[in-house]
Amino acid sequence: MPAGECEAFLRRAEVLRLGLADDDGPYVVPVNFGYEDGRLYVHGPLEGRRIDAVRANPRVCFEADEGEIVRSDRACGFTSRFASVVGYGTARFADTLGAKRHGLGVIMRHYGGPEDGMPDETLAKTSVIVIEIETMDGKRYLPAAEEGA
Repeated sequence: MPAGECEAFLRRAEVLRLGLADDDGPYVVPVNFGYEDGRLYVHGPLEGRRIDAVRANPRVCFEADEGEIVRSDRACGFTSRFASVVGYGTARFADTLGAKRHGLGVIMRHYGGPEDGMPDETLAKTSVIVIEIETMDGKRYLPAAEEGA
């Protein structure tokens, strides 16, 4: 899938799976997110495994997908329709209230929510991770429906 299609897919995806690594090994967590200008924005608490993992190793991977199983009456006739994007990048924390406000605004815009009125108290107790995307690639398979399937 060309880069422009990957970006369009990320703009409409509902959930992102964020892959991290820490001393205990690989860790994948589904997150709400926003995409803007080659960056992903993820919010969460100030503490926890995700936060510790980013501090220990800022290299991350991510995946978003949508799809459905296409059932069949024939043995081995099942297939699926899907689209997905997988990528790699480097994570950092938004370190000012203004940067957090921007990141949360990107996330709110992604889900069609309001961007104004974020209280400083909420921003102070929220982490915003900014992921600079280095590479990403997408795949899709949209088979035509088979007659009699």
